[in-house]
Amino acid sequence: MRSRLLLVVATALATQVRVGHAQSDRLSGGLTDGDYIRLSAGVTTPVNPQGGFRDWKSGTGFNLAWENWQAGDNGVGRLGILFAFGYSALALDESKFLTDFSPLSGGKATTASASSGSLFEVSTGLHIRIPAPLLVPTVHFGFGYIGWRPKMISYTAASGSGTSKQQNRNGAEVSIGGALERDFARRFGIFAEADYVYGFTSLGQSSATPGGICANNGCDVLKNTSVTTLRGGLSVKIK
Repeated sequence: MRSRLLLVVATALATQVRVGHAQSDRLSGGLTDGDYIRLSAGVTTPVNPQGGFRDWKSGTGFNLAWENWQAGDNGVGRLGILFAFGYSALALDESKFLTDFSPLSGGKATTASASSGSLFEVSTGLHIRIPAPLLVPTVHFGFGYIGWRPKMISYTAASGSGTSKQQNRNGAEVSIGGALERDFARRFGIFAEADYVYGFTSLGQSSATPGGICANNGCDVLKNTSVTTLRGGLSVKIK
């Protein structure tokens, strides 16, 4: 009798575990615990740009990340960790630059051109999963390093042609964002994500030298760097 009772209890517990896992699976959008590589691309846009950074506009952004989800009590856990590297190429906003810039030789510049400036990010953070059956929402919190590398700007003016170079920016960043994701075959996933990044880059003057000065308060000291990113991508489970 005792052995039968133990068998019934063990069977009931096993059934409960299977049901719990099944419920978790139904609310994970196909996500399972393990390591993932995430590759995404999209648009990076300056937000309320200050100093010389306001002379640049939206451009293409890329992101490569490693993500880990641990197992929870019933299936995959709610908390994931992530390490990421991002690169964005921001185009020169010619009209804004011409408004802000005055050649040392006098007059106003009439045309300007430059290669895309480079925005680098290295970050780590947490992903919090919200249970859902089809598309899984996640909330992101991160911090790391941000670096801005504007390119040499060539301009023409009635007084002659020249070049100007704004200063680089470096500093810490914090970010917040969210995503929607769907995983397939316990290995692949597709996602769309949006993030807001604030960089503490108030380390110097974003002045346009040599070759000119900035007008309209465009080169003040203590200018931070903030951008938004909107990307779509693919995740692959590697372990």
